[in-house]
Amino acid sequence: MRLQLRTIVGRSLFASAIGLAAAACGGEHPPVKPPAPLERPTLSPGASLMNPAVPAPPGPVVPAPTFVSAEQCGRCHTEIYAEWKASYHGQAMVDPLFLELSADVNKEECIRCHAPVPLREVDFQTPIARTERREDAISCLSCHQTQGGMAGPFEGLRGACNPVYDPDQRDVVKMCFGCHNQHDTGNEWLAGPWSPEAPEPRQKPATTCLDCHMPEVERPLVAGGPVRKGRRHTWPGGHDMSQLRKAATLEVEVTQLAGGGQRLQAFVTNVGAGHFIPTDARHRSFDVYLKLWDADGRVILDPLDPNQQAQSQLAKYRKNYRGTGLLDTQIPPLARVSGLGDLWKGWRELPPGARGRGEAWLVYRLTPSDVLEALSLEDGPLVLYRARLVTRTAFEYGAR
Repeated sequence: MRLQLRTIVGRSLFASAIGLAAAACGGEHPPVKPPAPLERPTLSPGASLMNPAVPAPPGPVVPAPTFVSAEQCGRCHTEIYAEWKASYHGQAMVDPLFLELSADVNKEECIRCHAPVPLREVDFQTPIARTERREDAISCLSCHQTQGGMAGPFEGLRGACNPVYDPDQRDVVKMCFGCHNQHDTGNEWLAGPWSPEAPEPRQKPATTCLDCHMPEVERPLVAGGPVRKGRRHTWPGGHDMSQLRKAATLEVEVTQLAGGGQRLQAFVTNVGAGHFIPTDARHRSFDVYLKLWDADGRVILDPLDPNQQAQSQLAKYRKNYRGTGLLDTQIPPLARVSGLGDLWKGWRELPPGARGRGEAWLVYRLTPSDVLEALSLEDGPLVLYRARLVTRTAFEYGAR
């Protein structure tokens, strides 16, 4: 395994599991002919909706689900299906980092959230892993399937999937927490200033997982249907550079010391996330580095130099691995911090007479193995095992 102790926690902004609006079929487009009946036995109330082959014991029975795959949902909900397919929910079983951490999908504790049974089947608690169609990952059915149909946030819809109105579809505690509170991301939000439960005076208007990770969009739910206000099914978070850049700001303060020297101190503020940054996976981190030039323009401290990288690092913000004895250094919502923990001061002192300019870098790592190199400074999507520059702040130091 490439992951090692000590790096991590990337402010992912949370990827909530509110599922596809597959619940909104028909009534708004030409009638859809249901798929041919499947040769499946009926289910007992205790049998798995995703395992309909379980023999039904004597007693009341319910119909086996007609829809058994995300692809069936995509026949009507083409745009939503395409968003889901490209998202980290849709790719949850083929993500290279997941494959590595799960020992090539051999850890049941990982699979239960990457290929879960429908959330309603486990009463919105931590799900269990499906035994079939795992390639669908966190699919439409994981978030929408209920006995006899597909649950969604709209009333009065009709269609082949038998859409059923269920207000729980907008309840982020039920829909997201089963998986995304494994490392306390949900609890971080509930305790923060953006939660509906935050005490007054509230520092921020109430904001839920949906507002950041399923942004609103007005469009038809199906081709030819009426335009409705719905949600994108993209779930941008810790793998999305635009989301990371919204999460934090970076400032540098230059302070004159009594002996004539100077202190260069970097501060990171969690301005955009309703939870700690980074959050969720322990293999993520926000790291702060310092690059310095002297008065003649020569580089005297360079984070890209492997021999200087350690001494140029001012701070690491992360949720540490269990058993390390290290304090977590995540940044709470709206907090402005420098350093944190026993290892990171957040500042560097320069001797009297030093003069020049510098840059502070806020660097994001998905894993402790991510290398900080020249390509880390370029724009573009995240690449596994390469650190990425989120933002940089320029400053001057010394007498002018």
